[in-house]
Amino acid sequence: MFLIIPHCSFEKKNMKKSILSISLIAFVLFSNKSISQTPSTYISSSLQNIVDNCLPLGIQNSGVVMGVHVPGEWSWYGSSGKAISGMHPLYPETNTTSSTKFRVGSITKTMVATCILKLEESGLLNIEDPISNYLRTSLVNDTILSSGIVKIRHLLNHTSGIANSADNLTCQNDVLNNPLNPYSYEDAIYCGASQGEVFPPEFAWAYSNTNYSILAMIIEEVSGLSYRDYLTQTIITPLGLQNTEIPLNSELNGDYMGCYWNIGNWIDLSFIHPSIYRGWADIVSNTNDLNVFYENLLEGNIVTNSSLDKMKLIDPASFDYGLGLDYYVLGGDDYYGHSGEVANTSGMFYSNISSDIAPNGYYISYNFNVQGADMSNLIDIPVYDLLNGNISNTTNLIKDNSFDVSIYPNPATQYLQIKSTKQLDKYWIYDLSSKLVKTEVINSINATLNLSQYQKGLYFIHLQSKHQIKTLKFFVK
Repeated sequence: MFLIIPHCSFEKKNMKKSILSISLIAFVLFSNKSISQTPSTYISSSLQNIVDNCLPLGIQNSGVVMGVHVPGEWSWYGSSGKAISGMHPLYPETNTTSSTKFRVGSITKTMVATCILKLEESGLLNIEDPISNYLRTSLVNDTILSSGIVKIRHLLNHTSGIANSADNLTCQNDVLNNPLNPYSYEDAIYCGASQGEVFPPEFAWAYSNTNYSILAMIIEEVSGLSYRDYLTQTIITPLGLQNTEIPLNSELNGDYMGCYWNIGNWIDLSFIHPSIYRGWADIVSNTNDLNVFYENLLEGNIVTNSSLDKMKLIDPASFDYGLGLDYYVLGGDDYYGHSGEVANTSGMFYSNISSDIAPNGYYISYNFNVQGADMSNLIDIPVYDLLNGNISNTTNLIKDNSFDVSIYPNPATQYLQIKSTKQLDKYWIYDLSSKLVKTEVINSINATLNLSQYQKGLYFIHLQSKHQIKTLKFFVK
């Protein structure tokens, strides 16, 4: 690997620090910690029941933490199982608590995207700028090697075509074998870009951690601060997020959730050098802090409404991803935020439902201490059903990890095939605007959908088997 020296001048950095200080003085503090109400006993016990029944199978001492915040109404925070499994002989098992911290994984990307929009508001960059304006020429021309002009926006919404560093098996094995070794920005970018261009910029969409390693590098270049310091001064300190940090050490301080991944055998990645995740998955937080951050973001207390609109705007090439925000439809309602996996499974979402229980929607964040937990069926859908008043779906929830379903081809043209391991009862299809396109009773394990009347674009299909629901995406081309 090779070292790249940022080319900011000393005077330029001092000027940028002054601008940052002015911005922070003007920052409006807001916190939902003033909301002291608690939900009804029924809602509290139902949420705890969901948490108690969602512990993943296959590992001894799995654990989960979850927080739900209904703006202006109530907040609930709970947990179940073990934070540390006791897999490592030097670290005995510990119980979860409602405030236990965890590595948030790619939820980091939402915070990094927020920082980029703050820098744009300060006039220090434009997301339509080429990345070559901020990075060393040799890095752009000799390592990244894109066939077109990569803009900052392309990094934010994963339309850059720069390959994902996580797909480089050599680099992945190096991390698994040497998790305590430090890694540089250049290491991360090389692990991604050395695989070759996936597609020309803005031609298609492909999720890539490399994009956010480059964005963290750009934050340092234009702010004159380290990425860690800039994010801390822009988000963590103003919001008073006392359990949120970008750690400097491999082991976290205080009570925290472990990170366990089954790659044929269970491995413990609870202790890992934070630089491995720098810029795309290195933040540590807890459910309360994530809900505080996300509510402030969506309420316009961190970036302006204009910047927030940019973050929410879905690029045609990406189908369902904005600038650091991932979009889904759950039961016909918008459900967006970000998920994360770093040998664990995390989520931070907002649902725009309007029900008696949650009249202004709700914020939800959670973490499983295992990689690849079925968060949709274990948490997202049961909580959505509960807060929408669909009590029967929640109270009768069957824990059945054997239910799996696949759809193909995807993208599709005229027909979409559905194949399930359990008999399907019915399905619902929504388009990207949350409009219900079709619903039909199936009563079969296989089905064929005729797409001849469908417009080109992205669709969400919800497939139900008894009280289990799988949500998948497909594209009609």
